[in-house]
Amino acid sequence: MLARILLVAAALTVLHAEVVRVRSSGRDVLIQTDEKKKDWWQTATFYQIYPKSFKDSDGDGIGDLQGIRQKLDYIQSLGVSAIWLSPIYKSPLKDGGYDISDFRDVHPQFGTLADFKELLEDAHQRGIKVILDFVPNHTSDQHVWFQLSANRVAGYEDYYIWADPKGSGAVQVVPNNWLSVFKGSAWTFHPVRQQFYYHQFLKEQPDLNFRNDRVRQEMKDVLTYWLDAMDVDGVRIDAVPHLIEDNDLSDEPKSANAANYKPTDFEYLEHTRTVNQNGSFELVYEWRSHLDEISKKKIVPGRVMMTEAATDIDQVIRYYGENDTNGAHFSFNFWLEDLTDKNINADKLEGIISIWMQKLSEHGYTPNWVLGNHDNHRIATKVGVNIADGLNMLTGFLPGVQVTYAGEEIGMEDGEVDCEHGDDFHEDCSMYKRMSRDFERTPFQWDDSTTAGFSTNNETWLPVSPKKDKCNVKAQQDSERSHLKTYMNIEKLRKQFGKLSDDVYTFKIGDDNAVLDLVRYVENDVKNVGLCAYHFLFNLKNGYNSFDFTDSVKEKRYVVLATSSNGTHAVGDIIEDSHLGLDPFEAVILKTNKATALVGGILMPLAVMVHFYRLVQAF
Repeated sequence: MLARILLVAAALTVLHAEVVRVRSSGRDVLIQTDEKKKDWWQTATFYQIYPKSFKDSDGDGIGDLQGIRQKLDYIQSLGVSAIWLSPIYKSPLKDGGYDISDFRDVHPQFGTLADFKELLEDAHQRGIKVILDFVPNHTSDQHVWFQLSANRVAGYEDYYIWADPKGSGAVQVVPNNWLSVFKGSAWTFHPVRQQFYYHQFLKEQPDLNFRNDRVRQEMKDVLTYWLDAMDVDGVRIDAVPHLIEDNDLSDEPKSANAANYKPTDFEYLEHTRTVNQNGSFELVYEWRSHLDEISKKKIVPGRVMMTEAATDIDQVIRYYGENDTNGAHFSFNFWLEDLTDKNINADKLEGIISIWMQKLSEHGYTPNWVLGNHDNHRIATKVGVNIADGLNMLTGFLPGVQVTYAGEEIGMEDGEVDCEHGDDFHEDCSMYKRMSRDFERTPFQWDDSTTAGFSTNNETWLPVSPKKDKCNVKAQQDSERSHLKTYMNIEKLRKQFGKLSDDVYTFKIGDDNAVLDLVRYVENDVKNVGLCAYHFLFNLKNGYNSFDFTDSVKEKRYVVLATSSNGTHAVGDIIEDSHLGLDPFEAVILKTNKATALVGGILMPLAVMVHFYRLVQAF
């Protein structure tokens, strides 16, 4: 048996620079060491701000750019690397600003271009980078391009996707069965042009035709404007799977689970002709090349491009690039957004981590971890406030990019909004609770005042949540333990974690295997065979859990680096042995002293050796 362990250890040494994944009795060892120096974004935390909801500076009840600027000190105190702003462009606001009527100007409710420049300059002075949403798939139907195209003005005829009605009867029949993401037909008849135009989203959001070279150049020029002329640090590209459709306007087939949906539901069809077409990937690669060219000539290089693609993992990886062609620096991993209080457990988390780490490491790509955004119910609502800290600690501990939606750092939950006072899908109250995204967009909770410190106006664009009485920044700043203080501590620790190897060793331990144990090592200690381990331990059991987590390590002295606000451990506590007890849903991060294990003259991290011992036992 010892010889077999040593053989595996020797193989591990040989394959150190490669990607290795071993599964044993539900436990994974993931090895993906990358010895190249990382760019800033690879260990960054991106803080997403929905501008309308963050801070109102002028008393109109709507958040704005100067409001964000006023809160830059708070953002800096969090320790995040960059802010990512949801759309701030001119828009009729039919879809929260994603229906853009002018790509080069700011909507007056948010301020002016001068306000944006001040925000950008002040953020840069604090070392905070600024990322903007880039929304290329469609425009508003109020955009001048659409007006010109609808009137068949020369040069603009094919800026959008137009099609004749099917048949020749008096009733205008849609060209095919393609559906909108927001339900119903994706085609709307235009009375002036006497044709249907295509829209993957609202009818007020006509899709651009990227088979037209002029359209492609127009959107490159938009990128140039913000990345070069305005000196923005990067873009998040919206809805990339929808960029290009098949030229063949044939019907799409029913999906395998069509019986569970209405014929008007997007999920009713399998989107073989409208989603993840080859041309969509090529567009992303084209934009990445353009971004890189701009970045090369800047005094401070390192512009970043991230993409939103809510699709299967193999397609997500294609947006990173293909063969020798670069695509997005990273494409969002939305799997953690699917967590609920019904499905969260150590198995589920280990599976998500294992699959993403393995798939991305096969290509040398950087992983990223997203808990929520402006389009999904808040994570604290879905899994419970008592679990929120553990998930923030998890995404902060894992290698790669962390993305935080403003409010997650304080455990903010969905707000309470009814259809009458809503903004999103409020015209159809029968759909409101199921479709509206207002709940995750309610104003940020700065304090416990009437409007939570968001505005001086008692009438805010969405109602302030009554939960602000207990859940707000000021209360958590003043508290000895809080979600906010846990989050800020994790962001400080991420500076240390950047020096760790990207190797992640995952274990499930404790009663019912309900404790997730992730282990990372200092880079040099993995190579030079010392043992300086960082443990992330998360009790997913709704009850106290007592366990041994490194029962064969002789050096059993640990220091607590971080703890969730709902536990009994404190930062700086010393754990004298490897026996630990965690309260329900408590999470901690521990650091060991250096120790080594000598087996037959070969030194290796003991946690790895123990793991491989368990592996060979299964042979």
